[in-house]
Amino acid sequence: MRRILLVSCAIIALAIAGLAVWAVRSVPQLRGRVVDALNARFESQVALGSLDVDMFPKPRAVGTQLTLRHNGRTDVPPLITIDSFETSAALLGVLRTPVRLDKVEINGLAVSIPPGGFRQGRPETEDEPHRPHAERPSPILIGRIDANSVRVEIHSRRPDRLPRVWDVQKLTMRDFGDLEGSRFDANLINPVPRGVIDTTGSFGPWHADEPGLTPVSGNYLFQNADMNVIKGLGGTLSSSGTYRGVLERLEVEGTTEMPDFSLDLAGQKVILNTRFKAIVDGTNGDTILERVDAKLNESAIAAKGAVIRAQDVKGRHVELDVSLDNARLEDLMQLAVKAAKPPLVGRVNLTTHMLLPAGPEDVVQRLQLDGRFELAQARFTNLNVQRQITTLSRRGRGEEGNEGAENERVVSNLRGRFKLANGALTFSELTFAVPGSTVQLHGSYNLHSEELNFQGELLTDATLADMTSGVKSLLARLAQPLFRRKGGGTRLPIRISGPRSKPQFGLDFGRVF
Repeated sequence: MRRILLVSCAIIALAIAGLAVWAVRSVPQLRGRVVDALNARFESQVALGSLDVDMFPKPRAVGTQLTLRHNGRTDVPPLITIDSFETSAALLGVLRTPVRLDKVEINGLAVSIPPGGFRQGRPETEDEPHRPHAERPSPILIGRIDANSVRVEIHSRRPDRLPRVWDVQKLTMRDFGDLEGSRFDANLINPVPRGVIDTTGSFGPWHADEPGLTPVSGNYLFQNADMNVIKGLGGTLSSSGTYRGVLERLEVEGTTEMPDFSLDLAGQKVILNTRFKAIVDGTNGDTILERVDAKLNESAIAAKGAVIRAQDVKGRHVELDVSLDNARLEDLMQLAVKAAKPPLVGRVNLTTHMLLPAGPEDVVQRLQLDGRFELAQARFTNLNVQRQITTLSRRGRGEEGNEGAENERVVSNLRGRFKLANGALTFSELTFAVPGSTVQLHGSYNLHSEELNFQGELLTDATLADMTSGVKSLLARLAQPLFRRKGGGTRLPIRISGPRSKPQFGLDFGRVF
């Protein structure tokens, strides 16, 4: 019995020793298998700074300075660089094909996608037809990847554009290498306005030759982003939505909410909510806005256009066609006028082409508008302006007294063309009417200084004599030929100038003579 026990112990000892020797000899083989699998998966040449492998109690590897160069290319940055990593697997997982790793933990991951994908500069041959990489089984499968401090840089096909950079705080991927794609959770850093985007979805399978064709889908949540980092804007932005497609063409639908949006120009807070549908190029960030339905306080706004990455500078070039139908003028005034009480109220129809170039200047200084507007009826809220409009109406009809003054506060058919550039609004074809008179103007309004500078003509139904009495009436009859209006009445050259809060209306004597 003792002999049997001794023999058994000897056999076990020999088995353990043999397993230990095999494990030691297997370390370089395991390293080679993992490196070969990475080479095949990413069509790359792999370089390692260091790699330590333990076989007990289960296979485990710790490495540093992992670099993958696609096809050994040195004319572009490495496809992948990793500062350090740790991986674990079952013994059979590293011996079988494909190689199966249970878990990989990564610190300092950087991915760099060259312009035009990886076939650029490499002609196809009959032996290597161009077919989607997604159809090829992956030689390496990973149950879970946890990565911190991830940076993805996608270079544009256009040399005049800066690369698209994604900074990811934390990334978790499951079933990496699966032909159905990998499930992921990620926390992305949005630079402007700065905030964290939480997103979950499916990514892949990776298309090695044309990364822009890699499928991706999921949903996102972006909360409490501070708009004050954009010069000229204020408020807190939150957004949520879904996306699907491939990297170079993502269909995105979502909503945004800003309960306290403001322009520094006026400093007044308004509610701005939107619902949008867009096409996004994930390789460069260019966005085609197919439809944006916004609500500014109680006013509906519709827009479509594009948000394009600018050349040579950080930021976006925004170009939109915007329309408002029966919107409240006071909602718009809140954004541009500092006074708590809007100078003019009413309903407005407006169409404009909007251009916002990228740059460091204030938004209002960069903003460019070119459009038309029309108000069927509007009321001035400033008492001084109301009195002058009332006086204008009465004299235009050749009347005295204040009868009907309340109705004369209404300005009808206020319409015109406008352009905004360098913080100044320029108006042309600006007309409005009050009972007995029509005003035709052109000029400008400075959004920063709130100074008015307009000139034009006042067309009245009454003659100069009808608008005066006594000796003035006699002099007015003598002067009437200078101001006769075709079809009857009077044409007077006028000027409106001064601060918005206290404008001055008067005869433009320079043009009279």
